Amino acid sequence: MINKIKESSTNQLNKRILSDRCSVNDTLGLIGKRWLMMVLYEVSQGSNQFSLLTKSIPEISENVLAIRINNLIDNDLIEKIEKMNTTPLEIIYSITEKAKQLLSLVDSLGKWDENWNTQ
Repeated sequence: MINKIKESSTNQLNKRILSDRCSVNDTLGLIGKRWLMMVLYEVSQGSNQFSLLTKSIPEISENVLAIRINNLIDNDLIEKIEKMNTTPLEIIYSITEKAKQLLSLVDSLGKWDENWNTQ
């Protein structure tokens, strides 16, 4: 079960205020979801089917993986391609141009982190 924030809640109000003042908060809210960037990265590296993703990220539950894939699809970061002439139906995931740009930015963040947060 997914917990939705009530539209009238203080959390929802704060979310709207942050979004209005700085749209980067929306992006950080998306990419900050646990496992999301790892799923996107693995799809970009060729793990483009659900079964391949479960093997490349064995620590993630199948339920959370399905939720993250849907998050990525809903935000136009991956597309779902159904191969109709296969039995059973084969589903392939592919990253979008929007995702390629995001991965480039995240790579820059990773380099910044390596430079400033090495211990």
